[in-house]
Amino acid sequence: MAADMADSLDEELEMEIDDARMDALIDDSLDPEAPALDADLDRKTYFRELIRLQAELVNLQDWVVAKKLKVVALFEGRDAAGKGGVIKRITQRLNPRVCRVAALPAPSEREKSQWYFQRYVAHL
Repeated sequence: MAADMADSLDEELEMEIDDARMDALIDDSLDPEAPALDADLDRKTYFRELIRLQAELVNLQDWVVAKKLKVVALFEGRDAAGKGGVIKRITQRLNPRVCRVAALPAPSEREKSQWYFQRYVAHL
């Protein structure tokens, strides 16, 4: 529960950052002189890296649209493994008209007998 509350607080803090400040944070985070990451990230470093990586994803999305390509990212894991939080952070700044998330339930008996990725084809 504490992790959920901390995650909600992080989201609220991000939402309070106005666009001009966000642009400045992105510019700062793209600085090649930025310090290397430690194993234990403090909040400031975490948000700097998060914003930098989200900016890279937006650039990738723009490139994919310009080249008329498609990208698939597949997340699989046990319940409560953190997949939802990662997906939320990845898609947070992407254009929802271009980016789509499809959550699939556990495979049926028929799907278990098919090629593993067959169940994802309908969502492509």
